[in-house]
Amino acid sequence: MMSHHTAPGLSEEGDGLKLLCDSMARGVSKAISAMIGNPASGAFLRMGADGTPTKSIDKVAEDAALSPLEGSGMGFRVLSEELGEAVIGGGVPDYFLHLDPLDGTYNAVSGIPFYSISIFISNEEISFGYVYEIPREICYYAEAGRGSWMEAGGTVTQLAVSRTGALKDFSVSAYTIRPNTRRIVPLGDKVRRIRTLGSTSIELCLLASSKLDAFVDLRGALRVVDVAAGCLIVQEAGGMVSDGRGEPIQLRLDMWQRGLMVASNGILHRELLDLIGGDGD
Repeated sequence: MMSHHTAPGLSEEGDGLKLLCDSMARGVSKAISAMIGNPASGAFLRMGADGTPTKSIDKVAEDAALSPLEGSGMGFRVLSEELGEAVIGGGVPDYFLHLDPLDGTYNAVSGIPFYSISIFISNEEISFGYVYEIPREICYYAEAGRGSWMEAGGTVTQLAVSRTGALKDFSVSAYTIRPNTRRIVPLGDKVRRIRTLGSTSIELCLLASSKLDAFVDLRGALRVVDVAAGCLIVQEAGGMVSDGRGEPIQLRLDMWQRGLMVASNGILHRELLDLIGGDGD
């Protein structure tokens, strides 16, 4: 499924983290394969640590993702969508790990082939982001200061954001929710097309690989585990990520952050912020 050669663009430590993430991704893909497109896999189990319903498929994916951590020889403080915060492995944790074991649950349950596992691993020395697009078996990864990369079919290529320089040509992925739906109207009047595809982590990777020009989340609450890996991948591909005021997104160690998020190729970032009206009402 994924090769285990030394990955381009990574330090020795980063390469080891990628191999761990590859193992987590393989486990999730295998564990949920028989559940895809089956309405029963969307059965409600309980409320997750993120305050949203945990579906049967979410629990299976999380268990599979966490399993390789136990025998890795490393310690992790994990923040995961369903589990919440936990320490896995012995001793003082070596890393903090933001995990969304299945980003795009609705798509997976409905048989829409657009869902992923998203992993962000960091400490004071390293930041590593990893997104695995399960249906197409495409891996996106980035280590801070070393670029963004895509691995597909055994071929690894470096990613770069688009150079689209006019809003009328922009392809944007955008999310909104009541009562903020009005925010999307000025954006829709200016850009060429808007998409809402259902897996934030993959959509950020599409921005990093120049298939989209911007990503805008107008819902007013960011789930950190959804965006942590994708933000690094966008930035390492030359893009820009900010909150609704243009300030850097702070990847704190809690699940939710208030506010908006704008990610773009960086060329018209200010113009996008002006269109959505910032973080105020």
